[in-house]
Amino acid sequence: MRNVFAIPLLGLLVLAACGTPQERCISDASGPWRSAVQERDRIAKDLARGYTYKTEFETRSRYVPCRTRGGFMSYCWDNDTQPVTRRVPVDKAALQARDAELARAIPSLRANAQRDVAQCRALYPEEAEAPT
Repeated sequence: MRNVFAIPLLGLLVLAACGTPQERCISDASGPWRSAVQERDRIAKDLARGYTYKTEFETRSRYVPCRTRGGFMSYCWDNDTQPVTRRVPVDKAALQARDAELARAIPSLRANAQRDVAQCRALYPEEAEAPT
């Protein structure tokens, strides 16, 4: 079966690599701050729900049609690995401690991001678009 997600995903990867040097620099500079903010959002959602999701991969054996060395159709055992997502209860104390740690770190991460973004803009000034 053809993977229908491969082509759009490949397109997104190509587009992500096409950013200007300034855009790539700004993205890299603000990455730690954005990650911390996103993690705090995820923690807030997990605490509100009382559970989170954990994905594990399970391998199962299946009896599937296959070709023998002589080219005849037969049945063979084949291993099939599939993701299985389950709800797991959250460790409320650990998540609250991580949230507090992130809350303390975010102001300095934001200041670092702002400083580094300013450096990116100085290093890679945007060029004016040429008239068409």
